[in-house]
Amino acid sequence: MVRQLASAAALLLITLSSQAQQSGRVFHDELDGGGQGPELVVVPAGRFVLGDSTGRGNHNERPTRQIDIDKPFAIGRHEVTFDDWQRYAEATATPMPDNEGWGMSSRRPVIHVSWLEAQAYTQWLSTSTGQRYRLPTEAEWEYAARGGSTGYYWWGDTLDSPEDRPRAHCRGCASQRLIQNKTALVGQFPANAFGLHDTAGNVWEWTASRFASPYDGSEQQAAGLLDSSPRAIRGGAWNSGPSYLRTSQRDLKQPQHKDYALGLRVVRELP
Repeated sequence: MVRQLASAAALLLITLSSQAQQSGRVFHDELDGGGQGPELVVVPAGRFVLGDSTGRGNHNERPTRQIDIDKPFAIGRHEVTFDDWQRYAEATATPMPDNEGWGMSSRRPVIHVSWLEAQAYTQWLSTSTGQRYRLPTEAEWEYAARGGSTGYYWWGDTLDSPEDRPRAHCRGCASQRLIQNKTALVGQFPANAFGLHDTAGNVWEWTASRFASPYDGSEQQAAGLLDSSPRAIRGGAWNSGPSYLRTSQRDLKQPQHKDYALGLRVVRELP
């Protein structure tokens, strides 16, 4: 009887682990003390080519390299919002970041957050949920943002952003006049094949990785807190031109830097 119960428990754990890793599954983790963490989507394991394969990118997007993502992971379906951040701020008595007077909508991406502050947020999420949260490595970010595509943008090789159905939020992307000079609410623009919104435009996103040019392998690793070297940021922003929205586009910021066009997206490791 004991053996049967142990076998049943083991089977349940395997089933729950399998369900947790189902590609495309959207979920939240519950926070200690109430409320929910950021909305997440499960991204499958796979292989992709990191960097610019079109010949239209910058020198720091080369040489291209084949990368294996060995296991599924969950990543923010959207950029972390002011609403997400407010739960952290209230729980830790941390001041809210500057919102530029644009309104602290629950669905606007948080801005004016440094890499160091983003790390503190992911550490709090880990403690509050009992799960392992962190920033995505640069390789994980590009893999998730591509959604299986190999083009200049995740949707293809041309901007193709009509006024009635803009692809993304940037200067030159046919964004509505009301948001042309500020961030947009998350999730207003189409998701890629993995179900992620706003990986092109809206705000630049911190990655966990040290910026290296050319690639040296650090794009697959998380930089340490005491490492003061620049960090890689990805995705372009509301004040970027269309060419900055290409999936292989990279830039760098010092870990203490913060501004009105820079936010984050989180990764949650799966069992």
